[in-house]
Amino acid sequence: MPIEININEPTPAIRAAYARWAKNRAFLDGEEAVKAQGKVYLPAANPEDTDAEYRAHLERTGFLPAASKIAQGLSGLIFRKRAQLNSGSARVQTLSQLITPSGESLDDLAEWVVRETMITNFTGLLVDHPEREAFTGLSAANEIEKGYRPRIAGYSGETILEVTPGLVRNSRQIVRVRLLENDGAAVRELMLNDGVYQVRLWTRTDGGFAPGPVKTPTRNGAPLSEIPFVLVSTSDKLVPTPSILQHSVDLNLQHYRVEGLLTSVLYFLSAPIPVVRGLKPQTDDAGKEIPIKLNVAPGAAWIFPEPDTVAEYLEFKGQGASVIENKLKNIKDELSTIGHSILAPEKPAPEAAETQMLRRAAENATLAGFTRTISRKLEKVLRQFALWADPTNADLTYSLNTDFLPQQMTPQEMTALMGMWQAGAITHETLLFALRDGEILSPALDIEGEIERTKMEAADRPTVL
Repeated sequence: MPIEININEPTPAIRAAYARWAKNRAFLDGEEAVKAQGKVYLPAANPEDTDAEYRAHLERTGFLPAASKIAQGLSGLIFRKRAQLNSGSARVQTLSQLITPSGESLDDLAEWVVRETMITNFTGLLVDHPEREAFTGLSAANEIEKGYRPRIAGYSGETILEVTPGLVRNSRQIVRVRLLENDGAAVRELMLNDGVYQVRLWTRTDGGFAPGPVKTPTRNGAPLSEIPFVLVSTSDKLVPTPSILQHSVDLNLQHYRVEGLLTSVLYFLSAPIPVVRGLKPQTDDAGKEIPIKLNVAPGAAWIFPEPDTVAEYLEFKGQGASVIENKLKNIKDELSTIGHSILAPEKPAPEAAETQMLRRAAENATLAGFTRTISRKLEKVLRQFALWADPTNADLTYSLNTDFLPQQMTPQEMTALMGMWQAGAITHETLLFALRDGEILSPALDIEGEIERTKMEAADRPTVL
């Protein structure tokens, strides 16, 4: 059996992004994760410091969780309203509630994809279906309960080892993917051979990775003509590119390091150093020098036998502290500009109304562009999922929320909408969706159920004489 040594190695382009991703993850996880990396993100105040002195400096240094707060805010805006899955298939709707191999819902998967893509901009989604031979006692009634169903597996950037494009029948497609699984104990290899999708699982052994048999998955009895893998990224490139949070993380790192400099200055300013000159050590009866010990505490007095002894405190002036403080403020203002709707400056400079509108519009456009890209990639993978779940009714649409500003529909808009419905220009369903999106009705409203209930009320209502 051939043993492969490097099948679990990422391509150089992917490996080059690891340090960036590690930094992004640490700053989004917060202070403990960043400080756990020690000198990777916070250099020593003095290269000669001992480990204990550096640890004290690390603990004294404050940390601003700006990148984490921005990420939470952006995600909160996207999921302020529930994503919309429009499918006529009851089976697809049912399976969307346990869509991953471990049974998470589509909503859970979408939130994970958004966060991972904010961090790495390199997230993978693979659709597959278990083989029937792996199950016993299957029936139409229990197959979902037993796990015999299509599922969508998510892969973080660090578990994607390779995504290679190629030309297949004059069409650019992904022709090879390698995915790290089971905490590095296995590699799933996805291939497109002569236009046919095939899978091989490599398993770690003492000498390397041993290949399993090449399998050809089928859908409705026929092999697939494409790899059902979607790379979620804001770039069309199949290699890692900077994420939407990259600049925020970089500024957050700058702020942390400058905070370290200011902390060092303040530490020395708050702790004057006692200096004694001209004091000779005493000796004991055996002629051995007795160590000099000076008690430094409020109310302590020093009495020296030598009249020429001089005692004083060496105090730092700290003229550079204001420069460091200004630098910190500038970095924080830059962070506030990036996350204007989430991180507000302590004393925001006055802006013209037009400037504020332009800033808000630019922020919304950036976030909306990111959100629409994620929606498009999720919709693509959901269509592949639906071809397995309900091939006769696989058409669907999926979209994440892009209405980031809570703004209730005005009475005039409601009147116009009701007029259109009464005139037959729009359906009852469209009316209710518009009222829900306009912050009039609850986002949890069951639109179809509400329509049925209103029909029943109308049927039960007494006839007007």
